[in-house]
Amino acid sequence: MKIAIAGGGTGGHISPAIAVAEIILEEFPGAVVDFIATPRPVDRRMYKQFESMVHTLDPPRIDRGFSDKFLFPIRATRSFFRARRLLRELDSSVLFSTGGYSSFFPVVAARSLGIPSLIHESNSIPGRANRLAASFANKILIGFESASLRFKKKPVVLTGNPVRPTLERIEKREARNQLGIPPEGTVILFLGGSQGAKAINDIALQVPEGVHCILQCGSRDIERVMLESRENNRITVYDFVDNPALLYSAADIAVARSGAMTTAELSWFRIPSIYIPYPFAADNHQKWNAASIAEKGGAIEINQDGLEPDVLWKIVIGLLENTSEMDKMKTALAEMMPVNPATVIARDILALSDEGVF
Repeated sequence: MKIAIAGGGTGGHISPAIAVAEIILEEFPGAVVDFIATPRPVDRRMYKQFESMVHTLDPPRIDRGFSDKFLFPIRATRSFFRARRLLRELDSSVLFSTGGYSSFFPVVAARSLGIPSLIHESNSIPGRANRLAASFANKILIGFESASLRFKKKPVVLTGNPVRPTLERIEKREARNQLGIPPEGTVILFLGGSQGAKAINDIALQVPEGVHCILQCGSRDIERVMLESRENNRITVYDFVDNPALLYSAADIAVARSGAMTTAELSWFRIPSIYIPYPFAADNHQKWNAASIAEKGGAIEINQDGLEPDVLWKIVIGLLENTSEMDKMKTALAEMMPVNPATVIARDILALSDEGVF
C-alpha cells in the first residue's frame, strides 16, 4: 500500500502531514509513505528526517488568488502534469492532503488518474485551496466543526486536528530539568507560531517576578529578543523548536497565537491557554479557532487590538491563582480530544485505499 501525503509551505500544513505519516508507519508497517512538499526552507527543515521520502513540487499560489494572470495558466498546467507524473512514478494508491497551495494540484491530478483522495482542513474557516480541492476529493476531514459550513461537497467528517505521536508527554520536573529552568514555581509558555509574533514577544519580555517564561519568538525577532532578555534570568528564549514536547511538558499555562496546530498540540497536552489570535489571518480564522475552544471551556480568547502587557499579565496571574478554573479547563481539553485524531485519520486513509474507487 503506497500513500502520498501532500502538505507543505507552512508548519501548519506540514505538522499534520507528519503526524498522520508517523501513525501509518508505526501501526501499518507494510505501508509506504511519500510526501509532496514545496521547496521552501520550512519544508526542508521539518521534513529533514524523512529525506528520500520527500518529493518537491513548486506550484503557483492558488490560496491567494491568481495574482499573475498571465503566467498563472502556464504554471498551473505545468504543475498539474508534474503532479500527475509524480503520482504515477510513486504508484500511489491513495492521496492525503493537508491543504495549502502546494496540495491543490496533487488532488486534481489524483482525480484525473483515478486515485482516491482525502483532504483535511485544520482551521475553523477553510482555506481557498481546500475549498477548491474539495470538488476533486473523495472525502473531507475537518479539525473544527464550523468548517463543515464552508464545504458544499459531502461527506464531511469531524476528526479533530492530528498531533505528532512523537510529541510525548514528559514529567514536568524532568522536562524543566532538561530545559535548564527551575523545577519549582510557575512556568508560562509563550508561542507566536512558526513565524513568531512581535506582539506576543513584547509581552513575554515583561515577565514579572516569581514567574519563569519560555518564549518561542520566531527567527525574525530572535536577535532583538535575545538582546533585550540577555540579563533576565526569568526568561528562556528559542527561535523555533521542531519538537516542542519539552516546552509543553514544562508549562503550567500558555499564551499563544491560535493557529490550528498550536491549538491542537496545547489541547493534547491539556495546557490551559490564553489565545491572542493573529488579527490578519486569512478570513480571521485564528479568531474562530480560539473561539471554538474557548466556547467549550478549554481556553480564554483575547483580542490583540489595544492589549497592554500589564493587562495580559494580570489575566495570566489571575488564572494561575484560580486552581479550580485551571482544572475545569484541563477537563474540557481532555473531553475535546480524548484520542489523537492522527489515528482516526490514518485509518480513514487506509480504508479509502482499500476501496480504491470514486
